[in-house]
Amino acid sequence: MEPSDFLIRLRAESAHLAAFAADRDLGAPVPTCPGMSVGEILLHLGSVHRLVLGWVRAQHRPEVWESSPPDGDVVGWFRAGAAELHDELSGRRPDEPCDTWSPDDRTVGFWWRRMAHEITVHRVDVETAYGPIGPIDAGFAADGADEVLSLFLVHRRGDTETRGPIRTVGVAAGSHVWRVTLRPASAEVTRELPDDADAVVIGDPVAVYLWLWGRRADDAVRVCGDRQAAAALRATLALATR
Repeated sequence: MEPSDFLIRLRAESAHLAAFAADRDLGAPVPTCPGMSVGEILLHLGSVHRLVLGWVRAQHRPEVWESSPPDGDVVGWFRAGAAELHDELSGRRPDEPCDTWSPDDRTVGFWWRRMAHEITVHRVDVETAYGPIGPIDAGFAADGADEVLSLFLVHRRGDTETRGPIRTVGVAAGSHVWRVTLRPASAEVTRELPDDADAVVIGDPVAVYLWLWGRRADDAVRVCGDRQAAAALRATLALATR
């Protein structure tokens, strides 16, 4: 994908989500995030917007940031934060040096990509609370599958550790493929389909993207081989993305 595609999506998804949630019941439960309501998803996103905004401006993770609207207008607060973050990011080059939480990517482009996927996954959450979800571009979904595997799984935010044997899982999202090696305290991801996989997860890019993020059940994809190995991948991702 072109870097500018992420900014376009960030802006479009944010505008859509704000319009979609306006005049709806913000207390509606979100099936894909048990225990959370639509309003809490918007509060989370608005808080993340302000966290990243402060991070980019100060070039380090801020210790404090605004996490709720002072006037109680959740949708308006979300909309304002999304617009301010978009304006800040769009005023910088994607290759501009910038502090991030990734050891492999210390550029503004990291935040372009990360925030585009953050808003898209949570847009799915909010739409699921009220009915069917809208479309997701297949190319963007394939990029999101790559991001959650190569960024979240490999770097395991929080240094999560799992039990069990070493497992190799192939992931195929359309023509995009990955080899995932799961170890108790680490993971390795390469862009190839293994011949010796314990299991292979196959589906169209959108289905695989949402399955990896825990937004779709196992019946959304096809699992060949050891289903426990595929379940181990999904469980490890759940820990890495919480």
